[in-house]
Amino acid sequence: MSNLVVRQIDFDVDHARFIWNPDNPSFSVLMNQITFFVVGFEKYMCRVMRDAEALITDPAVMDEAVAFRKQEAIHAQKHLRHARALIAQYPALQNVLDNVLESYEAVYAAHPLEYHLAYAGGLEAIFTPFFKMILDHRAVLFQSGDAQVASLFIWHFCEEIEHRSSAYDVYNHVVGSHWYRIRHTGTFQKHTRDLFDMIKLEFAAYVQDVPANAYSDNPFARIPVLAQVKSALGVLASQLPWHDSVNQPLPAYYSEWLGHWQAGTDVSQIIGKPQPPVLSD
Repeated sequence: MSNLVVRQIDFDVDHARFIWNPDNPSFSVLMNQITFFVVGFEKYMCRVMRDAEALITDPAVMDEAVAFRKQEAIHAQKHLRHARALIAQYPALQNVLDNVLESYEAVYAAHPLEYHLAYAGGLEAIFTPFFKMILDHRAVLFQSGDAQVASLFIWHFCEEIEHRSSAYDVYNHVVGSHWYRIRHTGTFQKHTRDLFDMIKLEFAAYVQDVPANAYSDNPFARIPVLAQVKSALGVLASQLPWHDSVNQPLPAYYSEWLGHWQAGTDVSQIIGKPQPPVLSD
């Protein structure tokens, strides 16, 4: 049986502000980029995993694939709620979401299952070193922000750590070629970079009532340079043929967050500051 847990947590982000952490506008923008990206990416992942399940012959891998797909479906659901809250304030942002969804539809139509699984396994491998950096420095990045939005991202990143090897394991079971994945790494990384660039450019076009530095500052400027370098090196190493997704350096906070959740703590506001309601005109 898979060790993954499918959690339903109610994050009340319906009135989230675009700059949900006024102390770090550029980090707010980056997390908003992730929200719009996640809706398309996680839907794509679920579709790919469902296709792969028809080819899985190992019951343990099947359990992992199904639990992984269910976790990812909830991620898409929660981030869609966040995206809709921002779209309600800036209706033109619907174009951003539509573009992301259409882009993943095009990728799905253009490539075989082997490519999709390589994309899934390769990108998920990147998440562990990247999200470790964020979780290790969660206080400086999230503590002064909207508790519901901050806690949504903390939950998502912890679950990414939890299922860090799931997509990789499915790829290895169904496809099994390290070199196929390595050969296509550049294409899926370019696709994700292009999407993030597109999202940010459209944010800047449609959302202009933000601090001047929101679209230009380094969102990780408050994180030590050494930690950023370690994360970047971990991202590079995650794409090597001998990469081991399971035995990676993990953020200590993952176990702490899991303990809170198991103890029944309200993890929907585990970090950040409760926000007053947005007053309507």
